[in-house]
Amino acid sequence: MKTLSKNFRIITYGDAFSGLKTTDLRGAVRGVSVSKNWSLLRDRGREKGEYLLVSSKELNDSFAEVFRAHATQATRLLVFLNEGISADRLLSRIVDLQIRTPQRFYVMTSSFGSGKAHRMVFVHSLLKRLTSALEADDKQERILDARIEDGVLHLISPNFNRLDVPIAKIPQFTKVDASKLQTFEIDEDGSFIYWPEFDLHLGWAQLQQLINPEAALKASQKSQEFNKRYGRAVQKIREQAGIKPSDIPGISEKQLRRIENGECRLTSNAIEVLSQAHKLAPNEYMTKLAETSG
Repeated sequence: MKTLSKNFRIITYGDAFSGLKTTDLRGAVRGVSVSKNWSLLRDRGREKGEYLLVSSKELNDSFAEVFRAHATQATRLLVFLNEGISADRLLSRIVDLQIRTPQRFYVMTSSFGSGKAHRMVFVHSLLKRLTSALEADDKQERILDARIEDGVLHLISPNFNRLDVPIAKIPQFTKVDASKLQTFEIDEDGSFIYWPEFDLHLGWAQLQQLINPEAALKASQKSQEFNKRYGRAVQKIREQAGIKPSDIPGISEKQLRRIENGECRLTSNAIEVLSQAHKLAPNEYMTKLAETSG
């Protein structure tokens, strides 16, 4: 199996991340190279994708000089917006970086916070969604970040693709007070956005269908094919190992049956549970699944 995550690395830049240990970050982003010394990296081939994390207060002349010297077309810039940074200043700095397309940068408007503990939780959660998408092989678009502004739900994918969905297009929210819609969560692997108060889960493809049904149908077909193919592989490997559904703690027999029948997606949590049942590391289990499903 070609592991896409092996072709990417994550770099943290500047004082905002100085309190985050590289070893801690690596624990959150299994399978992806993590560095805090961007300018010193070797093997800067263009086949390597890069996610460069930086706070908006670090976007100064010094950063611009380093960025222009070391960035390639495969470098994606993820900016964490700090309070007090004006939109005009931020835009001016982005222009200075000579970034030509929106697919190469994204500004996180969520509160980054000043405390180390808060930043650690925030960054870990974000990177987990990012690397889950890189490790996935189902070609399903996932959600890296989301926000609601002026009656529009704005989504960003790990590839920095954008999806803007008017709230009025979501049937479940036609009679809901707008203030209640801001309380949402994003699944740990970016599969869906979730509103606990309404018990509503919506994935990228579902939301895309509301504004572009044809594109959503194609994405859904690809996802269904992946689920069936990998579901059969899960069952075959389990049966070859002589493991009964009832012998796997952490997942119900009903849920396992749905996965093996291709009725639902193989989540990161399910991979963790199944790999433990097979006494394999998650990446080893995924490799075996890929070989079996091929």
